[in-house]
Amino acid sequence: MKSYLILFVWLLIIPAACLATDLSKLYERVDPSVVVLHTYTSSPVSTEEKQGLGSGVVISEDGKILTAAHVVHSADSVHVEFGNGNKYLGKVIGSVPSADLAVLQLSQMPENIPVAKLGDSDSVKIGHEVFVIGSPYGLHHTLTSGHISARHTGDALGKLLLKGDFFQTDAAINPGNSGGPLFNLQGEVVGIVSHIETRSGGNEGLGFAVSSNTARELLLERENYWTGITGVAITPELARAINYPFNNGILIQAIANDSFAERIGLREGLIPAKIGKRELLLGGDIIVSVAGITIKGDRSLQEIRGKVESLNPGDSIDFQIYRNGVQASLSSAKP
Repeated sequence: MKSYLILFVWLLIIPAACLATDLSKLYERVDPSVVVLHTYTSSPVSTEEKQGLGSGVVISEDGKILTAAHVVHSADSVHVEFGNGNKYLGKVIGSVPSADLAVLQLSQMPENIPVAKLGDSDSVKIGHEVFVIGSPYGLHHTLTSGHISARHTGDALGKLLLKGDFFQTDAAINPGNSGGPLFNLQGEVVGIVSHIETRSGGNEGLGFAVSSNTARELLLERENYWTGITGVAITPELARAINYPFNNGILIQAIANDSFAERIGLREGLIPAKIGKRELLLGGDIIVSVAGITIKGDRSLQEIRGKVESLNPGDSIDFQIYRNGVQASLSSAKP
């Protein structure tokens, strides 16, 4: 009787053990395509250079890297570190901050680096197993695993997403994971890590990644742009506080080196100020309209992108700005 009981227990344990996924071989295969991003940003109000850390994934043979926009969008320079410690310069060639997506171009593609495959995120279901590789708190090439907890579309959770969708996952995500790949069990990238919802500052099982199909549509199947602008939307309260006569526009906070915004002569904020609970830089330009379209919320930004895409290279892109209390115009040819 005792031997039958032992056999019965083993029959229960074996199927449960088989359900556990061994990710070691998958990790060895896909990890070389995962990179660490070191960003460097100068400040107009400080002599200290601000350093940042994020993750990314190589997605093409010519050295394109997908990452999160908030990691690189306002960086003056980006150094891309591979698993062997070698670093190469990366240049932002496309960024969609409202979807928290960006694409970098390596200055040099190292030899024998595998390219990660973008999967079809539409096939991902709630409950599917996934894993993340990144650099949480600077611990490079760390793997965490979990499941797809939910799927969100649009402006869920108050996070502005241009269009497309993003996944919620309980795979552990912490600062430094941003921009890293979310893999399925076929080793395909099905998402790019964006952010976490947390009260403690660390992982609480509420991580979010923009879907791979959204990245494909917004960055790989359309023209790429990188304005290099970090800005805040003008609200009626902010307009009154800075004596600005309109209730719309974007107040420029910072401009990245060698970006489109720097080349056309836009100016960034220089004066630190606190308005309500917000810490801002004042004195920079306020962008009122682009290509004849007045900036009024994210829908107008989509219209501006569509208008710019319809222009031919060399066509003029006109900016209406507010500078030092006076309206002014800037113009640049479309690259």
